[in-house]
Amino acid sequence: MNRGLYISATSLVANQKKLDVLSNNLANVNTTGFKKDMSLTETFPEKLLSKINERSKVRAVGENRFSHKVAYLNNRQNEQQQIHTASTQNGYFVVMTPMGKSYVKEIRFTIDTDDEGNRYLKTYYKDNDDNLNMDYENFIADSSGNPIQLEGGNVEELLEANIYNPPSHVIGTMNAGVKFQKIVTDFTQGNMIETGGTFDLAIDGDGFFQIQGQGEDNTTTYYTRDGSFTVNEQGQLTTLKGDIVQGTGGPIRIDGDDVSIGLDGRVIVDGNEVGRLDIVVINNKEFLRKVGDNLYQMAMDENGQEIPPDTGDFEGQVLQGYLEGSNVNAISEMVEMITLLRDYEAGQKAIRMQDEMLEKASNEIGRV
Repeated sequence: MNRGLYISATSLVANQKKLDVLSNNLANVNTTGFKKDMSLTETFPEKLLSKINERSKVRAVGENRFSHKVAYLNNRQNEQQQIHTASTQNGYFVVMTPMGKSYVKEIRFTIDTDDEGNRYLKTYYKDNDDNLNMDYENFIADSSGNPIQLEGGNVEELLEANIYNPPSHVIGTMNAGVKFQKIVTDFTQGNMIETGGTFDLAIDGDGFFQIQGQGEDNTTTYYTRDGSFTVNEQGQLTTLKGDIVQGTGGPIRIDGDDVSIGLDGRVIVDGNEVGRLDIVVINNKEFLRKVGDNLYQMAMDENGQEIPPDTGDFEGQVLQGYLEGSNVNAISEMVEMITLLRDYEAGQKAIRMQDEMLEKASNEIGRV
C-alpha cells in the first residue's frame, strides 16, 4: 500500500515538471526563433518481485522464444545500422541503467562499436535527423550485470545464452513509478515573418548564427536562430543584447548606408562585400542546451569539457527583412496542458484513496 503512495507521488512530480515545460513554451509562443521543449519520462528499473517466506529454488531453463526483427537504415556516415527487437516468454533480459539492473521481457537495441573496436548490445535514441545514437545509453547485460559483447556469431543465440532465469519464488517484476528523464528541444523550423528590417535575418533551412559572448564570456561561442540584429557604436553587427555576430573572418563591420545581405550570407555595404555570416550546421543538435536570451551552447561531457559540435555545410538561405517565428503551436500546447492537469488530478485521487485505506487499516482493523 505504501508502494502505491510512492508510485502515485512520482507521477505527480513528473507531471509538475512537464507542466513547467509546457508553461515555458506557451510563454514564448511569440518569441522570435524560439524552439519548443518536449518532456521525456521513463519508468524506474523493473525489479524482481518475490513471494514472502518462499525458499529459493532455481527454475529450470525453459524454451526462450524470440521475436527477432531487423530493420536497416543509414546514418550520417552512410553506414548501415540494425535495429533489433527481441522478446522472451521465460526468463528476463537484463538491462544496466544508471539506477541499477532492470529486468524486462522485451528489448529494442542496436550494436554499438567503441573506440577499441569492441561491439556491444546497447539501447539507442533517434536524433533530429532520424539517425541512431547510443551516447549515454544502456547496455544489455548478462545475469551478473556485465555488458554483453558481440564477438561474431548470431545475435539471437547470444541473447538466448544470457537470459536470466530467476529462482522459483520470483513471480514477476514491478517498478517504483515514473521519473522525469530530460528535456528535448524540437528544432523544426518556424514560420517566416516579413518585417522589412535591414538587420532582421532569418535562416530558411538548417543552421545557426554563431554569436560571440561579451565581457567574461568573450571566448564562448553561442548559437541562435534569432536574427534580430542591430549595429553597435563600433559599427559591428550584434544581437539586441550586444553580443557579436560572427562572420567567417571575425566580426562584421557595417560602415555605410546601403546594406544588403545575400541568400548565401554575404554582407554588401555600399556595393562592397565586407564579410559573410558564419552560419554553422550542427548535426548533433541533441547536445545543444538553452542558456537564455534565445542562445544555445554545446553541453558538457562527463569530464566537464564542452562536447564539440558535429558541423556540416550550410545549404539553406538567409532571408533579409524576415524573422523566424516560434515553432510553438499554442492550441496543441493548451490541449496537452489540459490532459496533464487531468492526469495530475487522477494522481491526487489515487493518493487520497490509498490514504483512506491506510486510515481504515490502522483504526478499524486495529480495533478488531
